[in-house]
Amino acid sequence: MVEHQGIGAAGRRGGAGWVGGVNAPSTGWSGSGRAGAGHEQPSAAGLARALREGEFRMHYQPQLDCRSGRVIGAEALMRWNSRALGRWVSPADFIPLAERDGFIVELGDWSMGRVMRTLRAWQDAGCLPTGFKMAINLSARQLTPALPERVACLLGETGIAPSLIELEITESYFSPDMAGMADIAPQLRRLGLRLAIDDFGTGYSILAHLRHIPANTVKIDRGLTRKVLSVERDHIIMRNLIRMIRDLGMQSVCEGVETAEELAALREMGADAWQGFLSTPAVPAEEFIGFLALAPLKRAG
Repeated sequence: MVEHQGIGAAGRRGGAGWVGGVNAPSTGWSGSGRAGAGHEQPSAAGLARALREGEFRMHYQPQLDCRSGRVIGAEALMRWNSRALGRWVSPADFIPLAERDGFIVELGDWSMGRVMRTLRAWQDAGCLPTGFKMAINLSARQLTPALPERVACLLGETGIAPSLIELEITESYFSPDMAGMADIAPQLRRLGLRLAIDDFGTGYSILAHLRHIPANTVKIDRGLTRKVLSVERDHIIMRNLIRMIRDLGMQSVCEGVETAEELAALREMGADAWQGFLSTPAVPAEEFIGFLALAPLKRAG
C-alpha cells in the first residue's frame, strides 16, 4: 500500500493524535492526514536534517492470511516526528516534497537498509515465522538500472535471505516506462526477491502489467475493498479480479480492510491475504513483535 507516492503512508484512526499506531502530539498531524492549521510546513532542508538526526522511523502493518488469520508478513511504512516542527509530519506532506527535490532516493535507500536490519534482528531473535515477507515500497525515482545492484549490496550487508523481501511498485509507475520496468523487474527476481504490484485498481490498471511484470503479489487498492459490500458492480469486479490473480499464479492482498463484514466477503471471494485497520494501523517494530508471537511456532532462518 503506497499511501502517498511510494514510501510514506498516511495513517488514520479515530480522532486527532493517532498516527500510525502511536499517539502524536495534539498539535500535530491528526487522523485527517494533514498538518494542523497554522503550523510551519516541512522544507527540503528539514528533510535532510531530519535524516541526519535520526527523526525518521519505520512502522509496520501486519498482513494476515484470509483463511487462518495468521500473520504472514508486514508492510513497512515511514513516519517522521520532527523536533524542529514539534509534531508528527504527515507523509502526505513530506513524501511529495522529497519526490520533487529528489531526496526520495536517499530516503528510500535509508528505509530499505533500516527495514533489512530490523528483519535481521528479528531473525536472529528467532521471531520470524516460516514464509514471512516484508513489503517495502519503492518510489518511481528509485526504479533505475542501478536499483538491483543497490538492493544486492544491502542484502549482502545485512545477510538476510532475499525471499524475506517483497518490493512494492505502485501500478501507475509502470505506464511511463513499461520497457524499463520490464527490464528491471526480472533482475530483482533473479536476486531472489519477491515483487508486488501495488494499488491495483486505482484507475491505471491494464492487463499488460500482469502479463509483462513477473510479480508474485497483486495488492488490490482499498478503493475496491471499501465498495465490495455496497456496490454490486465493484463486488463482481473484485471477485473476478481475485480469481484472475489466482489463475495467474500470484497472491492477492486486499488493502484497507476495516470491518469484519468486508473481511468475510473477501474470504468468500477467495482472497489470499489482507491488511487494514480491522487488524491494526502500522506500529513501531517493538510493538510488531507481539503480532509475530501469533504466527506458527516453526520459525524461519
